[in-house]
Parts: sequence; C-alpha cells; structure tokens
Amino acid sequence: MVLAALILGVCVIQVANGILQILLPLRLAEAAAPPLVVGAVASAYSVGFVLGCWAAPWMIRRVGGVWSFAAFGLLAAAATLLLNLLPDAQAWVGLRLLMGVSYVGMLTVAESGLAALSPPGSRGSVFSLYMIACKVAVIGGQMLLASPNLSALWLTVLAAGCYGLSLVPVAVIRPPASAAPKGPAPSPWQYVRRAPVAFAGCLMVGLCNTAVTGIGPAWLAGLALPAAGVALIMSGIQVGSVVLQWPIGRFSDRHDRRLVIFAVSAVATVAAFLIAAFANPPGGAAPQTVLLGLFTLWGSAALSLYAICVAHANDHVTVEETVPLASALLLAWALGAALGPLLATAAMELFGHDALFVYVGVVSGGLTLFAGLRRLISGPFRAEP
Repeated sequence: MVLAALILGVCVIQVANGILQILLPLRLAEAAAPPLVVGAVASAYSVGFVLGCWAAPWMIRRVGGVWSFAAFGLLAAAATLLLNLLPDAQAWVGLRLLMGVSYVGMLTVAESGLAALSPPGSRGSVFSLYMIACKVAVIGGQMLLASPNLSALWLTVLAAGCYGLSLVPVAVIRPPASAAPKGPAPSPWQYVRRAPVAFAGCLMVGLCNTAVTGIGPAWLAGLALPAAGVALIMSGIQVGSVVLQWPIGRFSDRHDRRLVIFAVSAVATVAAFLIAAFANPPGGAAPQTVLLGLFTLWGSAALSLYAICVAHANDHVTVEETVPLASALLLAWALGAALGPLLATAAMELFGHDALFVYVGVVSGGLTLFAGLRRLISGPFRAEP
C-alpha cells in the first residue's frame, strides 16, 4: 500500500513534468525570447536539480520525509502558478530553479522510501515498475497538449494542480523507517566506494540518455527523414524501455546486478555503434525501419539501466542510509545530464554529424568494461531475498 502510494504520488508529478517539458519551450518561442534566455531557463532547472540533491537530505533530516515531500510539492505548485503571474521570461529562470530543487526533493523522498520498503530480492522489480509508471505518466502529460480545448494558461494551472495533488497519496501513508535519518550527513563518496558500478551507471545514464533525447530529433532530421519519421523513431526509444524494463528488473533480482548492468550496457553499446554505422553508410542512409529497430533496441537497454543501478546501490546500505544514497544517485545522474548534451555536441562539432552515437557508444562501452572488471575483481554478489 505504501509502495503504491509513493509511486502514485510521483506519477502525478510526472504528469506535470510532461506538460511543462513541452509547454514552456513553446511559450518562450511564442514570446520570441532570446536564445540566451531560453538556454538560461533550461539550465536553471538543471542547476536547481543539483542544488536539490544537497537540500533534500538536509530537509528530510530535520522534518521527515512526508513533511519534506509536502513542502517541496507546494513550492513546485506555487512556482508553476507564478509562471502565469510573472510572464517575463527572465523571471522564469528563478522559478525553474525552484522547480528543479522541488522536483529532486520529492524524488529523493519517494525513491528512498521505495528502497527502504522493498525487499532486496524484489527491489529491481519494484524500481522497474516505478520507472514504467513514471514514463507512462510523462507521456500522458505530453498528450494533454494535443487537446484543442486546453489553453496555455489552463495547462499551466493543471500542472500546478498535479504538483498539489501529488501530496494526497503521500500524506496519508505511514513514513518509512528512512523518513528521518539521524546523525551527521555522510559524504556521497562513502556510497561511491561501496557501489561504484551503480554510480558509474547513473552517471552514464545522464551522459548518454539526455544527449540522445535532447539532440536525437535534430540528428535524425539531419538524415533528411520526415517529421513523422523522426517522431516515430524517437517514440521507439520509450516503447522499448517500457516493454523490457520490468523483465530486466526481475532478472536482476535473481542474479548479480553487476552482471545485468554489464550485459544491458553492452547491448546499449552495440546498438549505439550500429546506429552510427547504419546512419550514413556508403550506399546512403539506412531505411527508416532499420533505424526504428536500432533505436528501440538502444532504448530498451539504455533507458532500463537507471532502475537496476539504484537497486544495486541500495543492496549495499542500511535502511537508515536510503535518503542520502537516493540524493547521491540523483546527483550523479544530474551531473551527467548537465554535461551529456554539451559533450555530445562538442563531439559533433569536432568529428561531424555521425559522432553523436559514437560518443554514446564510447561512454556506454566504458560502463560495460568497468562493470565487468569490478565483477572480476570483487567476485560475485547477489542481494538476499
């Protein structure tokens, strides 16, 4: 019941995120905002995400998980409503920073609660179901923008309402044991030393996945594909991850998760290099169906890694350590997400258009080698049921 309440609360948040991910760039474009301001608004959210990784454990340590979730949720709702009251694009920089802090604060509460309440033998399955639900909720939020009866004003209000409604399922649950950890805040490096493969995986997910989802549409358009084809191929990424997320998570509950991370990242590596090879072969670009299959294969592997990495990291900590661990893992992802698009575009500037998936293949290949070496050096490990 508590697990379902946490997942439901985050799903409602993801509906709001799905709305705002598309709505805010569109509103900035309609307002003819300068590119520098558009970039500042986007960067502010990432900066807020990183700051929230430090603020969330501090807040939870003082007032507990449920009250922290409520505070962050209300702050996100207020900041979203202010987007309508303060239409100046420059004011949105500060509002998006607050929303980034709030979002990671709510995720820290939810993911630490899921880790504390799920048995080690089913933790991979629980986090996989959580990720599937979040992805479906984001897609649902984005689909609301297709409604001709919802104006930008009402969509913004709806997103704020979702942040507020997310408090309801979480507010009625009994806080998990990790809700208010005691003692001084530990260093994130303490957890990196315990589960280095998990942190390397979260960093890789940020470095690669945000680069593909952010730059991929423009990269595909550069292959002279029609807009409908670009949308279809990009949707294949999400479809692949939704279909295989739970089987991969369930498999990781029965085997050494480092071997699962090794195998899944190896598939992502091979798929990335195949995309790079087939995108611009000597005879011309590969057929759209081939690219769709390769993108779906890549998404089924790359977008499924985060849940397995989180489950693996939580296998190495006590219940009282789930809050700082959740924050540290989100910080690793956030740093990768901030750097990934920059590194990918720099590779494309230096080596050409096809370098995007070469970059992705090299990074995911690095995780594959690291996970394999760690498994060989430290020996087998499997979480007890």
